[in-house]
Amino acid sequence: MNKKKIITIIAIPLLLGTLYSGLKCGFINPMVKGLDVHILGGTFITNINKYVIKVGDKVGLSAGDYVVVPAFSKKPNLKFAILDDNGVLSIKGNDVIAEKEGISSVGILNKNRVLRKVTIMVVNPKINNMDIKLSNPIKYYGDIAKIESTVKIDDFKKLEKGYKLNYSTSNPNILKINGDTVEAVGLGEAKLISKYDRKEIQTSFNILPRVDSIEIKKRYELEEGQSVDISPKIKTSPKDSRVDVKYRVLDKSNYKKFNEKIFDNNKVKKFGDSGLEESKGIDISKDGEIKAYREGNYLVEVSSGEIKKRTIVDVRERSFKNIEVENLQYIFNREKSLLEVELGWDYNDRVERYRVYVKPKDGEFSLFTTFLTGKNTITNGNRISEIIKLDIDKNKDYDYQIYVAGFNGEEETKRSNIIRISNNTTTDFQKKKVKKMKYKVDRENSTIAFLWTPIEENENCTYRIYSKDLDYKDSKYKLVAKNIKNTSTIIKIRESAINNNYYIVAINPDGQISGFSEPVKIKENFSD
Repeated sequence: MNKKKIITIIAIPLLLGTLYSGLKCGFINPMVKGLDVHILGGTFITNINKYVIKVGDKVGLSAGDYVVVPAFSKKPNLKFAILDDNGVLSIKGNDVIAEKEGISSVGILNKNRVLRKVTIMVVNPKINNMDIKLSNPIKYYGDIAKIESTVKIDDFKKLEKGYKLNYSTSNPNILKINGDTVEAVGLGEAKLISKYDRKEIQTSFNILPRVDSIEIKKRYELEEGQSVDISPKIKTSPKDSRVDVKYRVLDKSNYKKFNEKIFDNNKVKKFGDSGLEESKGIDISKDGEIKAYREGNYLVEVSSGEIKKRTIVDVRERSFKNIEVENLQYIFNREKSLLEVELGWDYNDRVERYRVYVKPKDGEFSLFTTFLTGKNTITNGNRISEIIKLDIDKNKDYDYQIYVAGFNGEEETKRSNIIRISNNTTTDFQKKKVKKMKYKVDRENSTIAFLWTPIEENENCTYRIYSKDLDYKDSKYKLVAKNIKNTSTIIKIRESAINNNYYIVAINPDGQISGFSEPVKIKENFSD
């Protein structure tokens, strides 16, 4: 056999064995396919053909899913390295950290041989705006929300989504931060601080107790003129925390689902004793005290935190003993040894008998006289007017107090306000007159609006309006509006035409009545 052939036959297996052993043990570098540098978190911008990251970013590095050929070869010991020393990038494990602005390269090395490399640009764009929003409001104890941030920058807009803000709190006993989640763990004021580099925004929170439940009665029953406290029982987290409670009466003006077939409107505007009036069926104080003024069923809402409860307030007609004799007023005249007092008060159709009580200066209240009344004996305007005479001959230093109460044979009503007449009481106010009375006729709505100046600047006077028909020679004064608390009112005209004089009188806080104002004549046809 040829010597060369023998050597070849011996060398080939030996060479193959050596190559196999070298590849298997890693002494010989295999062929690597599919190898590349992958930036996990960077943004590749095609027009500059570079990966771009921000100063301070930490992004992962990967060599991808590469394979070695032949397959039995030992995988090479690859590592990542910075290919320059300009300090733009640093490497820690398989992470690259952007240290400062600039351009640098990262490569995959195998025994100091660069297999693949990539260029990375580190930028530090100017931040125009930072903002956060919460996945849901943080207002009450126990609320949890995820924080979502947005950052607006001048250049490299694709990087905006890569900004991750750092979150902290001014008071960890109130706000707890866990990553990008915030939780209210206490009560009071605290700030959520959202920061990136040297820029930060602060969001203030005032954490309130959480209201877990409100318990109130389903119905409250009371009479006109009475009061009752709602007194809700409120459970909170943390337990027994103090919370604000709000009360309101619901009607068609503030509640779209208000059912007028079941409930009465609380606020009613209509023509009444004082002209065009706005009245309330009930009123509720900030402390939850209900005061009842008018019969009806009223819907009341009690709210605290995010919890609302509704209840019914059933106002019934006053029992006789709770009827109030209202607006006791007077004029008086001294005639030698007598004090002549003309008393007047509002008529109530449930009271047919009134008692007048008088208290002299050094005495006690005692029954002075009784008046029987009926609807057919009442003057226009539903006012009762009676005259009493008191002896002042023996005591020039007198001081009388007077009140009126209704009586039904068994029990009395509530007493009226008390009027007081002494030797120091003058008739000066009775001689005064309301001035500068003006009016405006609204023919379309058959109304007349009146306006006048106060009779006393700093006194809480009330007023009445009287009319007198000029078409009848012997016509009497007719009371058309009373208990007017302002210096203006609107009255409704029921007739098709009028030819009247109108007058105003005032009543001071002591109940004393002034003289009649100068009349204003109004002649108008409302039927045209």
